[in-house]
This record gives sequence, structure tokens and C-alpha cells, in this order.
Amino acid sequence: MDRREAIKRTVLLTGAALSASTITAVLNGCQAEASTATAWAPKFFDAQQAAALSEIAETILPATETPGAKDVGVPEFIDQLAATCLPEEEQMSLRDSIEQIEAQAQSKHNKTFTGLDSEERLALLNTIDAEARSIETVPDDMGETAWSGFLKLKQLVLLGYFTSEKVGTEVTAFLPIPGQYKPCIPYEEGQPAWTY
Repeated sequence: MDRREAIKRTVLLTGAALSASTITAVLNGCQAEASTATAWAPKFFDAQQAAALSEIAETILPATETPGAKDVGVPEFIDQLAATCLPEEEQMSLRDSIEQIEAQAQSKHNKTFTGLDSEERLALLNTIDAEARSIETVPDDMGETAWSGFLKLKQLVLLGYFTSEKVGTEVTAFLPIPGQYKPCIPYEEGQPAWTY
């Protein structure tokens, strides 16, 4: 999938604009890499935040017949992006979002987010998502809309997923050597979207 197309899809799925620094980072080559959990040493997040981030990402995009967020390296992508590309304000927003999710897990279930079962994780993130979307947004000094930190985190999960090579070649339809451009082609039921 073309990175510009991945950015468009992420914006459409979350209903929020990506920050300029995030777009620049992705267009300049920061992308998710399929990895093994034992090989990842977080660069920006501490071990507890990285574990929570992994489970948050996997709750948003779980493994089914398609790979999940952890399978394609989304937590590593977000960690790399935060460590090397994001301004300090956005870095702190990511950390704060993870800490707020942990705080809500503690207050509602008396457990860390990683200690919750999958249904509790999903219910908690759905509640946080609904609350974040209900908050009225106000344009900031740069004319961009100020979204909650959770929605920005969710955007990064989606962006990391859709820019990963594994999703681009195995989940969406992929033609490595393109032929003639055909803007209108018949749709066959069950056919996955094309990687552009």
C-alpha cells in the first residue's frame, strides 16, 4: 500500500487529521516492521508502558484470519516514531494517553491494562473512545483540531498497521509489478481492497 493511501485510510477511519510530524515521519520511511516480541527493546517507552501499548494496539486490531497489530510490529512502529520523529509535546501526549488508560483500568478493575482479560480491555477502550469522541474540539493556534490523546494513539495504531509490509502484501490485494491503470474494475464478492 502506498504510504499516502495509508494516511488517507487512517484519517478516514478515525475521523481526525494526522499531525504534520506524523505524516512527515511516515513519508520519510518510518514504518511498522514484523517482529518477534523478544527482539523488541523499547527506545522511548519504559517496559510497563511498552507492554500496555502492545496490548492496547492488539485490542484495537486483534489477530483474526488477518494478522493483528503485534504481528506486524505496530507497537515497535509507535515506539520508533515517538523516539525519533515526534516533537516533545506529542511524545508526552502518547505517554499520558497510556498512563490514563492504565489509571482507568486500575480505577474500574483494580488491575493494570495488561492484567485485564480481552473483553474487559475492549470494553474499557470502547468507553474511552466514546468519551474522547464526545468532547467538543477546538482549533488550536495552527488551525488544527485538538483531539484527545487516545484518538491520536488510535490513529498511530491504524497508521502503523496499514503501512506495514505484511498488511500491504498479505491482507490487501497486491500486484508487485503494476500493469495498466484501470480506475473502474468489477468487484468480486469477498475480494480484499487493493494495495496502492
